[in-house]
Amino acid sequence: MLADLLLPLALLLLIAIGFVLVFKASRDKKELQKRLFNVVPTAGLQQTNRQAMAVVRIRPGTESKFAMLARLLKMPADLPLAHVLPPPLVFVIGIIGGGLAFLVSLLLVSETTSVFVALGTGIMTIRSVFGWEIERYRMKLVRQLPDTVQLVVSATRAGLPVSEAFRAVAEEMPSPTQEEFTRVVNEIALGATADAALLSMYYRTGVTEFAIFAVTIGVQSRSGGRLAETIQNLAEIVRERLVITARAKALSGEAKASGIIMGLLPFAAGGIAAISNPQQIAILFNDPRGTRLLAIAIVTLLMGIITMRLLISGATKD
Repeated sequence: MLADLLLPLALLLLIAIGFVLVFKASRDKKELQKRLFNVVPTAGLQQTNRQAMAVVRIRPGTESKFAMLARLLKMPADLPLAHVLPPPLVFVIGIIGGGLAFLVSLLLVSETTSVFVALGTGIMTIRSVFGWEIERYRMKLVRQLPDTVQLVVSATRAGLPVSEAFRAVAEEMPSPTQEEFTRVVNEIALGATADAALLSMYYRTGVTEFAIFAVTIGVQSRSGGRLAETIQNLAEIVRERLVITARAKALSGEAKASGIIMGLLPFAAGGIAAISNPQQIAILFNDPRGTRLLAIAIVTLLMGIITMRLLISGATKD
């Protein structure tokens, strides 16, 4: 009886670990937002959040449900330029992934458990595609960030205010920085402060450097000082952060390669064994005990891959 329940419990444990990792990934962002409250007034943050959500054109009364669904699926609802694939196609891919997981899990577990496996697989597939799109969009913004800050420095040294410097960025920089700063300029034209508009862009994109930029502008506007020198110091900090991040990713390349090799070794060994001695591998599919062992091996392999990814991302985190 206990052996029959082992596989469903292992699958449920894997799904639980996935959700724990998802919630853990947003903890650092929440901690950064708490620190920002010390610089930007609470009213300004609330206004920024309302402005960020107002871009999504949905009916009144459905905002909370839509926001929860978008957060669950990691959908870039407020970043239209981030989409590489049309959102309906992404959902179709998730449905196909869930269907394949359902068919495969039917060979190992009961139909009820297969439904939960298919649901979890579909959700994680959609989240993975949307997450890849968001990360690709962020990397574009980060690569353009040094030129963006340098342009702001040049504009402020020429005597232009910050709002006009942002307007120059919106006119001169390529996409997607151009579109993001166009939204910043529009928010400032509607009455938002420069730091609140930058915070709004940080909440949309998740690029930490924009939060640092917002804090720098906010502190300078409240305490005074030379704006050009302040932004020049920020530009140097941003460049150092980008260099350190690139160096950390380069140093983690060996660990990533080791993780890929370790993840592929079981499949390579299984393929060689299937060619050399097919009867030995057939036990894993024909015998119930072999099927359970195969399922346990797959679950533990996935847990090991998730653990290695967590360690690598934790070591290279900003």
